[in-house]
Amino acid sequence: MRVGESAEPLALAEARARARAVLWVRNGALLAVLTAAGLLLYGASRTYGASAPGTLLAALAVALVAVLAWVALDLTLVRRTGVPAITLGPREAPELHTMVRELAEELRVPMPDGIRLCPECDSWLEPDPRRSRRTVLVIGAPFLWWLRVGELRALLAPVVAGTEASAEPAVAGARRWVRRLDAVADVRRSPAPRLLRPARRLSRAFARQLLGLCQGHAELMEREIAVGAAALAIPLEPELRATAHEQVGLAYAGWDRLLTRLAAPAWTIGRRPDALMAGVVSALTELSRRDRLADAFGARLAERPASDLLTDPIAVDGEISRLAAGIFADGPTPDPVRWADYPQAVIEPVWRARAEAFAAPVDDALAVLRRDPDEGRRKAADHLFAVVACAALDTGRMRPAVDWLDGPVLVDGAGRAVDLATLITRAVDEGNDAPLRTWLARIGVPTREPVHPGGSAA
Repeated sequence: MRVGESAEPLALAEARARARAVLWVRNGALLAVLTAAGLLLYGASRTYGASAPGTLLAALAVALVAVLAWVALDLTLVRRTGVPAITLGPREAPELHTMVRELAEELRVPMPDGIRLCPECDSWLEPDPRRSRRTVLVIGAPFLWWLRVGELRALLAPVVAGTEASAEPAVAGARRWVRRLDAVADVRRSPAPRLLRPARRLSRAFARQLLGLCQGHAELMEREIAVGAAALAIPLEPELRATAHEQVGLAYAGWDRLLTRLAAPAWTIGRRPDALMAGVVSALTELSRRDRLADAFGARLAERPASDLLTDPIAVDGEISRLAAGIFADGPTPDPVRWADYPQAVIEPVWRARAEAFAAPVDDALAVLRRDPDEGRRKAADHLFAVVACAALDTGRMRPAVDWLDGPVLVDGAGRAVDLATLITRAVDEGNDAPLRTWLARIGVPTREPVHPGGSAA
């Protein structure tokens, strides 16, 4: 008997019941659509005097067209709502497939029909967009690069355990239905032709009503599936489970910082880091060092990283980085840039562009802030940072560099970072620009003494 077996069947039975409730909503909606179509056609036939046999045939034709349109819409929207990811076949990740297969065998559940990697901090099962009865294991790429092999196994155990519920026809059907409603109700979809917009608005309103009817059942279904899967996975890697979840939170923090502070500036100028996962590892290693956890983390970092389960981690990192840019960047896929080239290829051009937009030397920028410190304070601070940074670069004594946690920074010839952000904050938020002026004078950027409204120098 499997550990957790008593809890798992009960949870699965409850999940099936909730799935059937969702499918009752689906079947009722289909019946309502067909009934409405039949009534409209019948009313038209009575109005225009069509013969009874002709009316029946026409009603059957309308019903058939409605059913075919229903199926076609289902398939189209399920494909459209799939999370962007890359497929990892046995050739690209043989050891990862072996790990997942062994997990499924130990849990006595079906093996996922495929493995995909996505640029997100999450892992889950989803229907294969191409085949409705197949289930794909989706793994967040940051986990694969930061977790150790044992930690990844502990993290994936309850996810793989969920394949038993995913193989249930009622559960699979309910999930496809909810995904379909989400897609119809999504207001961010591409605009429809003008003639179809009223129908799209009507379908969205109908989808939202149906979501309201089945959302509670769907949420309870997923909760019961998660309970059953967790119970089934209890005996596997219990000592690593807590560590794995700690590292998941850390990975999310590092991934978020990397995207917002380093990847996003590159995307704005049409470039993209070509190794985001390597950046995640650097960011999290630096985070552990700054948090004085180096000794504890040093021990785990000596273990084998989960990325070793890939045949060519560098190539997969490049593909994930390209995919992330396609998802998050606003515009066409940017050109790749190596981290070694990032300071000159991204940081300095971004600073130069912001400084040019402000179109003011350091003294004038400070004067603007002094006159109206509350007007666009955050935006003004960003521009002032760029103006000061460019002035410092022009001295030849400072250069741009990458800080894996703080983003773009200025460093001196010895590689020491300058806390320019604090100097700018004091000048903008506190109205005290003396420390900033003192530092500028030290590196060779002359500034005028600030003049108060009365005309005397400060």
